Amino acid sequence: MSNEIFNFTVDSPFDEQINYQTLVSESEAGKEQRYQKWQRPRRTFRIRLDARALTETRNVWTFYQRHKGAFDSFLFQSPNENPVTAETLGSGDGTKTVFYAGKNVDIGTGDLIVTPGSLTVQRSIGGTGDYAATPTGDYTLDENLGQVSFSSAPTSGDVYRSTYNFRYRVRFANDDLTREAFATELWRYGLELREGI
Repeated sequence: MSNEIFNFTVDSPFDEQINYQTLVSESEAGKEQRYQKWQRPRRTFRIRLDARALTETRNVWTFYQRHKGAFDSFLFQSPNENPVTAETLGSGDGTKTVFYAGKNVDIGTGDLIVTPGSLTVQRSIGGTGDYAATPTGDYTLDENLGQVSFSSAPTSGDVYRSTYNFRYRVRFANDDLTREAFATELWRYGLELREGI
């Protein structure tokens, strides 16, 4: 499992697909029961890298080889979901010290990979709606979980919100890669990235 970042600028348009895994059982009487196999959805990104110069083309090719096709994972920041702004982390109750970013992107479960250095937290004292920056010493962040831990329990009634960028852990969907030389010294790629669960 690699923490290398897919740092190539994605061309528009690109496709994003979300997939749930639901099992449906039907009894002899015809009644259905449905079960959620995955706790959260899996995303697939179909992206294009068009009109790339030879140097960048080689970098993409090398990146693919380093990850051995669909074998090794890496991190991808979806341009249409970043940044997440003014997301409510939670409200203080005087005892709880741990909160999770990711509610606005359906990942508020401790599986969110926050882009290093991107998180800012604001506090509204008494939930008045007036937000002020929270000093960095008041909380720590586990970037690999999206977990915000306050040094002391937030006061009951205080509301916290955050702004940040995040990344998905993905793999190439296929073990083969094609690149097209469509003009002199210009190349094109079509890639499919699949989120791991």
